[in-house]
Amino acid sequence: MNKRFSLGSVLDIAVYGILAAIMAVLQTTLMHRIPVYGAIADIVIGAVCCIGIYRGENTAAAFGLFAGLCVDALGTTGVSLLPLFYTLTGYVCGRIGTNAREGARFTAYLITVPFLCLARTLFSLLNHIINYFGDIDFGILFLYILLPELLYTAVVCIPVFIIVKFFEIPVIIARKRGGLY
Repeated sequence: MNKRFSLGSVLDIAVYGILAAIMAVLQTTLMHRIPVYGAIADIVIGAVCCIGIYRGENTAAAFGLFAGLCVDALGTTGVSLLPLFYTLTGYVCGRIGTNAREGARFTAYLITVPFLCLARTLFSLLNHIINYFGDIDFGILFLYILLPELLYTAVVCIPVFIIVKFFEIPVIIARKRGGLY
């Protein structure tokens, strides 16, 4: 069998594909039902960041692209730039994880998440400017939409980290056994 595509690769694709689909379903259904001050948290950012820091930029970029496409497919807004945003997020987090020491990856996750939440907030601001050009009061937009979204996403990323680590258990067990990789 080709060394670049093994049974371990199939397991990775299956586990991360299912995780991306679950995150997209949760993002488009559950998170819209529990807004905090009208803001909706972006849980896919936490998953992409975690996979990037722990698994590398290629896996995280592919996961981000697939998760973004799933969110677009399930969402009501149609095609957006979210797959591109998540792909770039995965690549950047993968580079951060590559440069971080093994014991400092969780710290890197905790430091990276607020910056990603800020980037997502700026992405939302850009989306509002494009869609509602001329009807925007930036003070109200920042205070009632963007600031709660930033804080809510940052808080929700910790439970998302635990969910991602739970889904990675089959991959970790397969690596320790050594038969799949």
